[in-house]
Amino acid sequence: VKLHVKFIAKEDIVFSNLATTSSRNEASYNLVEQDLNAFQETYSINNVVVDLREFQSLLSKIEDLIKQTHIPDFPEEAFVIETHSLCLSLKNLSTAVEYNCFKLMSNIKSNRGNVINKEKAQFISRDPYDNKKYNDDELRYLVTYGPNHEILSSYPQNLDLKRKKKQSSFNSSWYNDFPYLEYSIKNDSVFCFCCRLFGVGPGGEHAQDAWSSKGVSSWSKMTGSNGKLVKHFKSTAHASAENRLLNFSQKKTNVDLMIDARRREADQKREQLLKLNEKIIISLIDVARFLSRQSLSFQGDENSEGNFVAIIDLLRRRDPVLDQWFKDASLRPYRVNYLHHDSQNEFIDLLGNAVHKSIIEDINEAEFISITTDSTTDISHKEIYTIIIRFSKNFIVQERIISLTELNSKVGEDICKYLLDELKKCGISTDKITAQSYDNAPNMSGKNIGVQACLSQHLGRKITFIPCGVHSTNLIIKHGSNISIEYVNCFGILQELYNFFNISAKRHSLLCESLSKTEFGLLVKDLSRTRWSDRYEAIRAVFTSYQQIINTLQKISETDSEKTTKQTAENLLNKLCSFSFYIVLIFLKNLMAMTNALVVHLQKIELDVLTAIDIIQDTINVLEKMYQENTHLESMVEVARKDLEKLNIRVDLNKDLLRLQRRKKDLKSLEQYYCIIFRKIIESINDELKEYLSVLNSKIKHFVHLSPKCIHLFSKEEAKQLQLIVPRIDDHELLFSELQLLKMKIAQSNSMMNVWEIIRASTGYPRAQKVYNYLLTLPVTIATNERCFHKLKLIKTYLRSAMHNERLFQLMLCAIEKDKLDGLDLHCLAKQWAKMKDRHIVIPSDN
Repeated sequence: VKLHVKFIAKEDIVFSNLATTSSRNEASYNLVEQDLNAFQETYSINNVVVDLREFQSLLSKIEDLIKQTHIPDFPEEAFVIETHSLCLSLKNLSTAVEYNCFKLMSNIKSNRGNVINKEKAQFISRDPYDNKKYNDDELRYLVTYGPNHEILSSYPQNLDLKRKKKQSSFNSSWYNDFPYLEYSIKNDSVFCFCCRLFGVGPGGEHAQDAWSSKGVSSWSKMTGSNGKLVKHFKSTAHASAENRLLNFSQKKTNVDLMIDARRREADQKREQLLKLNEKIIISLIDVARFLSRQSLSFQGDENSEGNFVAIIDLLRRRDPVLDQWFKDASLRPYRVNYLHHDSQNEFIDLLGNAVHKSIIEDINEAEFISITTDSTTDISHKEIYTIIIRFSKNFIVQERIISLTELNSKVGEDICKYLLDELKKCGISTDKITAQSYDNAPNMSGKNIGVQACLSQHLGRKITFIPCGVHSTNLIIKHGSNISIEYVNCFGILQELYNFFNISAKRHSLLCESLSKTEFGLLVKDLSRTRWSDRYEAIRAVFTSYQQIINTLQKISETDSEKTTKQTAENLLNKLCSFSFYIVLIFLKNLMAMTNALVVHLQKIELDVLTAIDIIQDTINVLEKMYQENTHLESMVEVARKDLEKLNIRVDLNKDLLRLQRRKKDLKSLEQYYCIIFRKIIESINDELKEYLSVLNSKIKHFVHLSPKCIHLFSKEEAKQLQLIVPRIDDHELLFSELQLLKMKIAQSNSMMNVWEIIRASTGYPRAQKVYNYLLTLPVTIATNERCFHKLKLIKTYLRSAMHNERLFQLMLCAIEKDKLDGLDLHCLAKQWAKMKDRHIVIPSDN
């Protein structure tokens, strides 16, 4: 009776912390006697009753919807949407109730009439290590005999503890102070009799498995006021289990004993409260998911609540239940509401770790992977490196970020060690690495001390290195500026023009006003050094808005009050109106439209190396055709002259010709001069593209004949070479035979995308699948790294420059890997959150 009263007091404390609504039922809650099976049945019934109350709440909403139809001009669209949403809620809830009822009926039928005779009872092991799920009669047998108090002359000793002169074995005198303590000879550990048999139920959410199923053997930490024995036997979990043991031992054998209605009601209210707590935590996690997904800040300044709290306030205004939960914070221990910035950080960590874990699981399931890395300087002037892993999942290529770290070094060896350390930290095997790709910087792509060389040296095998296609193309275009002074001057004028309008709000406003008068006007663009498409965009903007820019410069040169501004505007106007600038602008617009299309295609994640080679070859063919068509290049002179005359810009071609003839005596016409320049630029870009194409072909020379247009050329010798390159190809002749059988289907494909679908369905050709999987894993560019840097600028801004790297990485994961973030199960995350540490609120457990 003393123990019974003690448990009631503790349970009162637990319930008062959970909700005030159930405080009136505390006394009756603990006075009902029942066995474990009956309690588990009641607990399941309570779940069903809670769901039925939710049904009742939804039905009241139906009545409200019906009343809306009586209002004149009621909103039909909103009515239909709300009705559809209500139907989905009813459907989901009815499915849950059906499942709970089915599970409950199964338990009732399995326990009905389950009688064990006295002879069988004596064979039940009393050793706590043999614990299992017992039925009613088996429990009665074990309770009758009580805890397993094994008395031995000596107990096994822990030699490590003995050497340290600490308590090294079990002591049978502990039985006197803790009568529910059990000792297992089989496992040399102790258990709690109550928690082993009756640990499941209200109050047991935070129970430790060691006392019920695994056993405790930390002999040196058992005794004392802070020992494991005192802590456990004073815990709420043990008190609730002890109460269930007393109820079971005192109950009558009649299985149809009615359970007190007031206790059932208390159980239902408690279950409702736990579900409400879970709903609130899920809402908080969902808000954190929204903010991190959209790269939005969480916290405000000292005088601001921040976006997280503001969104919660918005939801509270629309949800009375949510609002009441926060108003009741004063009734909870420590008045917790989990809106503090520490709680927000926990939610961010929870989401980021879940996304990262999902990515690592996909990578570890992949057969081959390739690695790319790049760096940038963030707003706080730190050198930030990202690591991207490319792999194939069911022949759908994926590129995922696994690391974002600060590294104060640009030495190839240091970067290589950083890569290997991060792979080890993530648990990714380096045996899967098949290829690597970086930009063209010497510390990354150097053949001797670059990252690509260091990685092969550390792994003891040759790792294929493929130069980044986009960086290479960008350099090829950039090197074209060394061919002609006109080319250099054109981009110089474009940058001057951008600077002139961008540094003055007044001049920028005048340009915008002029552009607003035309439908297709574009603002002048900056010539970015990192964004590969910006040069083309800058040229296109000036060409499209040429007349509006001229008009704005004229207005500034005539009306501006500042002498320096007027002179600068006049100089820019003269440069833009020059024939040499305009004809080069037309040529570059046509040329860079083709190269920009190449750059855009190369940035696609799903692009494979063979398709990239075809696109580069097509670009080379177009440039060669452009190079050979002299009439097209010569006609640009006439096109430029007519365009300028339409704009009332005076063009004196003879004057330009005489000026050029001073430098080149044999020059006969402007057409000849510009045709020579344009041909040199085209030839330079074309030659460098051919050189890059030859590098790619040399890297994958044994894979080239796997494309649809070349599959008929695939030979046994190439199959033999692929056996040496692709890991775990056991027989090159079988590989050749499989590709011969697939040759007809592959040859009929329009693109490599169709080939992947064929290979995915060809499960009977494992060697062919392995080869194509290897090919799909080979990287083409490091564009995904660059996209990560774009997100970095959105997340780590001037106002958030003090953000530490771990939080930055978690937010980057959520913002970049949105498909993974959207696929997270918030219910599972809420359970994980509850287990991260001791919480001041309780949510339903997994039991």
